[in-house]
Amino acid sequence: MMTKTIKISQETHDLLSELASKNDTFNDVITFLIDYYRENEEFLDKQAEAYNEDIKNFEKGNLDNVSEITLSDLEKRISKLENELKK
Repeated sequence: MMTKTIKISQETHDLLSELASKNDTFNDVITFLIDYYRENEEFLDKQAEAYNEDIKNFEKGNLDNVSEITLSDLEKRISKLENELKK
């Protein structure tokens, strides 16, 4: 495997060290973080395009993809999302 040297700050080095287990290399940690980011991106490009299309349709008065939700249910969903973000 070909390797590259990268420059990072001491702070970043320390943070990577905190994330690594005894057997992990920095490469392992960085790869894990990249994979995690890709899996947890808020929206993929295709999803964003679909949502933008739905918004345009809604603005034109097309309510095909619109559903009603109570304020109570909305608050529950927001609370659940906030708890997931804290993990």
